[in-house]
Amino acid sequence: MKLPKQLFLPSCSLLLLLLFLFLQHTVAEQHVFDVTVLPENPVVVRGGSLWLNCSTSCRQADAKGDLETSLIKERRDNGTGWAAFQLMNITEWVSAAECSFSCYGEHKSVPANIVVYQIPQQVVWEPVPMMKVGRVYNLTCRVADVAPLRNLTVTLLKGKEKLHVETFEDHNAPEAREVVVTHSITAQEKDHHVEVGCHTALDLRPEGPLFEKASLSKVLEVYDFRAEPQIHTLHFLEVNSTIIVQCDVVGVFPAEEALFEMTFAEERLKFSTSVLGDTVKAQVPISSLSTGNHKFCCTVSLGSETKSVVETVHVYSFLEPSLEVYPSQTLVNNPVTFVCNTSATQPLSISLQSQNAFGKNLATSKHLPLQFTLIAQKEDNGKEFVCEAELIIGGDIIIKRTSTNLTVFYVPEMNGSTCPSDYTWVEGTRQSLQCMAEGNPEPSVTCIKDITRNMQREELVNRSHAGIYNCTAINEFGSSTKAVTIHVEYGAELNESGCPNNQTWLEGSLQKLSCQADGIPIPEVSCVKDGKVFDVQKVQNITQSYAGTYECNATNVHGSSSKTVTIKVEYEPDMDNSSCPYNWTWIVETEQMFTCFAWGDPEPTVECTKNGTSYTPGILQIVTREYAGTYLCTATNKHGSSSRTVNIQVEYKPEMDESSCPSNWTLVEAELPNFACTAEGVPPPEIVCTKDGLSYHLTQGKGIPAYSGVFWCNATNRHGTVTKAVIVAVETRPQMDDSNCPSNQTWLEGTLHSLSCEANGTPTPVVFCTKEGATEELYRERNISRNDSGIYQCKATNGHGTEKKMVNVQVEYRPVISTLAVNVSLPIRRGENFTIACHADGYPAVNYTWKVPPAPNLNYVENNSTLTVVGAHRQNSGVYKCTASNKHGQQHSQVEIHVEDHWLYIIVVIAIAGATMLVLGGMAGVIYYLKSTACKKGEYNVRDAENSTEATCLNRERPCDGDIYGIQLTRT
Repeated sequence: MKLPKQLFLPSCSLLLLLLFLFLQHTVAEQHVFDVTVLPENPVVVRGGSLWLNCSTSCRQADAKGDLETSLIKERRDNGTGWAAFQLMNITEWVSAAECSFSCYGEHKSVPANIVVYQIPQQVVWEPVPMMKVGRVYNLTCRVADVAPLRNLTVTLLKGKEKLHVETFEDHNAPEAREVVVTHSITAQEKDHHVEVGCHTALDLRPEGPLFEKASLSKVLEVYDFRAEPQIHTLHFLEVNSTIIVQCDVVGVFPAEEALFEMTFAEERLKFSTSVLGDTVKAQVPISSLSTGNHKFCCTVSLGSETKSVVETVHVYSFLEPSLEVYPSQTLVNNPVTFVCNTSATQPLSISLQSQNAFGKNLATSKHLPLQFTLIAQKEDNGKEFVCEAELIIGGDIIIKRTSTNLTVFYVPEMNGSTCPSDYTWVEGTRQSLQCMAEGNPEPSVTCIKDITRNMQREELVNRSHAGIYNCTAINEFGSSTKAVTIHVEYGAELNESGCPNNQTWLEGSLQKLSCQADGIPIPEVSCVKDGKVFDVQKVQNITQSYAGTYECNATNVHGSSSKTVTIKVEYEPDMDNSSCPYNWTWIVETEQMFTCFAWGDPEPTVECTKNGTSYTPGILQIVTREYAGTYLCTATNKHGSSSRTVNIQVEYKPEMDESSCPSNWTLVEAELPNFACTAEGVPPPEIVCTKDGLSYHLTQGKGIPAYSGVFWCNATNRHGTVTKAVIVAVETRPQMDDSNCPSNQTWLEGTLHSLSCEANGTPTPVVFCTKEGATEELYRERNISRNDSGIYQCKATNGHGTEKKMVNVQVEYRPVISTLAVNVSLPIRRGENFTIACHADGYPAVNYTWKVPPAPNLNYVENNSTLTVVGAHRQNSGVYKCTASNKHGQQHSQVEIHVEDHWLYIIVVIAIAGATMLVLGGMAGVIYYLKSTACKKGEYNVRDAENSTEATCLNRERPCDGDIYGIQLTRT
């Protein structure tokens, strides 16, 4: 069958359209091109030149490019797809330049963004005045003619510190402009002589360079001048005298830069200055030859400030007053007149004073002259009297003085200062009695004791000079008498009556060392024993340590005396471990001597007793064990007694017998061993038991391990060793594990078995096993059935205990099919559903396999034990065989199934066959067309062709029992 021509025309038109579109797309791709300018963002200094390179990706050989700009340009070079241009003398701040190319009639251009820059011409600071601390000042930096501003950064620096950083990103104007950057600072002392700088950076990167420029550094000057100057001086000055004037100012900075100017009476003065911290002082001497008021001026300058202070100084003239005395010499109790006067015209007042320890003011007056009369006393002899005149000048008082002395005569007097009532002399020195008297004129003095002595002459002093003397003083106006006592002192002396050579004390008594010395003043006595000073004035509680030799020394200011004193201390008996040891250790059958003595004065006697029997120490004897025990030893003298307990230990070599170390032992493993092996001996022996080269120290709290065999036990102390053989038998509790009693056991039904469960233990345990819920014990071999499966409890018992273990027994058996059933009545009608169930009992689990008539409507469920047929038809007729199997065997069972047609079904089939014949005729043309087409295209699967005689099974790898058939069409 051939296709009509109408079917080919649309196809040809479609192919032509696709070919046209493809060619058009290919041509369009060939005309796509780019235009590039390099550099894209050029940077150039104002007035400079610039190279631009224009290029294109156009493949047209004669494609030409150009640079469109208002700037002066020169075409320097070109080639295929590129052209280079030089822009000259660029002075425009804003300019345009575009690279353009024409390619196959299409025009394309790209701009170059030219940035024109200008480096700052100048970076300068505005003048900064000298700054006062605490005030705010502006630091201003000017940057002249710089562009573009958006790339500029200005940094103000103080030393290394950044004070202020200012940028101009928001300034988009391209022209060069002046920039003013201002920053305010508060002046501080630390800013003095600190450099400030202004730094600029024009950053054109990455397209251009980085330009930096800085101003010249400027040094800040800071000062502080808070206080006013102060003048320190007297407000008056005497003619022809000189005073020092000081002018100072505090709280200034820098203090060393403060400038002074000082004048007096309008004359400039030379002065000296000193600086201490923030204080400056200036000193100058001033004097004047003329009286009157004169100005002293002090001026201080610092920074921009100047401060002055003025003081008035009064220059005066004032002569000393005169003083006359009538008479200047007089007897005591006679009147004396003083006249005080001055030549000053306007004195404030005039006064008369007596200059003694109290400075008494005798008289004061404002009228001249001042006259005063007093009654002369002996205290007035030689006293100074002062005439004092006062003058007031400008509120200040000036004082002038004149003085004279008075002479007063009086009878002799002796007092404690001129003639003491007591004298102290030292024997052996040369002395004279110096007793003087007061009086005017000076009196003569004589002293008498028993006989008249000339005490003005020195004599060698002895103890006879001591006593009371009567001393008399005489002058031309009278006499005076006084009693004087002389004491004679001498050095220390020690004698037998005051300090005996030998003394006896009793321990525990209260005593004081009897040693007194003769001498004036009373000597101080000290005694030394063994390099230590003994206090002779203190009552001591006497111990034996006080016995010994004392070196006593008596000392006063005039000498010393030494003497040796021996002290004997008697005491009651005493015993300690050195004289009578608490513990004695002897060895049996050796010769020993028991010694025990006591200390005491007088020497004590010692006696020892044991169990009522007396023993005398110091006797040599042969030691036996009976000597061991505790003794009471008592020492006695006239002052008392002392007792002490003494223990004697007798040592001997070890001994072992059957009672202390039995020869045979039975131990139970895993229990604490009760093995004991001891030995007698002093000191207690160390017991070591040895087996197979290993040693066990029983005396260290350790036992022997539960090993059977012979142990050799040695008991050892420092006096010998004894050895004994000990036979140890070790028994154990019952033990069961999977090696002798597996927890899980598998048997096969119909075989002979017994529950194989054994136990380890000594003596050999007896094992019995019982199934849970049963009373019969399983201990013999028997024929096994599946009923023997279950949990068994096995008990192993011997004399040391019982061990239990649970055993799981599983009995396996071959499969036995119990049922093979069809769920509907036989025979089966066509279209009916039915199920065949096959059930078998067996262990391990049963596997099911089927041998059945081949059909497509078979389904296997429930572990393959059940077969389901949906919509039975003739192919489902036949024998269905079920096989149940496990590792112990298999069993078969089968059932035969017949599928029959219903009479209504036969009628329907006949009707369908007639209709089918009619349809086949109409489809003949179609079939012919398909067959002819298949010759060109290959094979087709045709469904619903089950009754076709030309249908063949396409799946040849398995029986053709499906519903899919194929018709093989061959080329004609």
